[in-house]
Amino acid sequence: MKKLLALAVLAGMTSASFGQGIINFANQLGTRISTNGTVTVAAPVGTWYFALFRAASTKNTVDTSLNPLSAGWTLVAYGTNTASAGRLSGNTTTEGVVSTPNAPSTDDYAVAGWSANIGTDWASVLAFFGNSPTGAMNQNAHDNGGRAGQQGWFAIAPTIGDDIIAQPTAGSINNLFGTAPGLITGFGLNNIAAVPEPSTIALAGLGAAALVIFRRRKA
Repeated sequence: MKKLLALAVLAGMTSASFGQGIINFANQLGTRISTNGTVTVAAPVGTWYFALFRAASTKNTVDTSLNPLSAGWTLVAYGTNTASAGRLSGNTTTEGVVSTPNAPSTDDYAVAGWSANIGTDWASVLAFFGNSPTGAMNQNAHDNGGRAGQQGWFAIAPTIGDDIIAQPTAGSINNLFGTAPGLITGFGLNNIAAVPEPSTIALAGLGAAALVIFRRRKA
C-alpha cells in the first residue's frame, strides 16, 4: 500500500512538473494595436489575427530578418481582435493558455499580427510571403509567391515579453502587454504594399516605350 501511495505521489509530482502554465495574452487600453500611427478602429472579431511565440528566456530580442520558427521561437497560441478598438485577445477563457515544459516557467514571448485577408494562421502568413521566412519577418517585405500583387497588413512587435513567468493554472496570471519594463507596449501594423508581377512590369515598360515612339512620330 505504501509503495502504491509513493508511486501515486511521484506520478503527481511528475505530472505537475510538466503541467501547463498560463499568461494573459490580451492587451489593454494603453497597449493597443495601430495602423499608420492610429489605433485600429472597432471592427468585427476576426478582422485582425495574432500569433504568440515562445522562446527560452535567454532569447531577449526578436530578429525581424528571421522566421521565429527557425530562430528558436515556438508557436504556442493564436488571438484575434475583440470588438473594441485596438484590442486583441488570445485567451480561451479569462487567461491565455500557453503550454510550458513546466510551471512556473520563465520564457520570452513574441507577437505577430496581420490582416484577415492574409489568412487566419501562421502558415497563411508564410504563404502570403511566398513561403519566405525572411520575407514574413521583414516588416516591409512583400510576397514573391502565388499571392504577389495583393496587399495586406503585417508586423512583428518590435519588443518582446521578456522573462514572463507562465504560472500554474492555480497561480496568479502575468500579463504579456503593459507599460512596465519587459512587457510588450503595443505595436503598429505595416501596410505591405503590393508589388507588381514581372509580367505587369514588362507590359508597363512596353506601353511607355510605345508612348515615346508615338510622340516622336507625331512631332
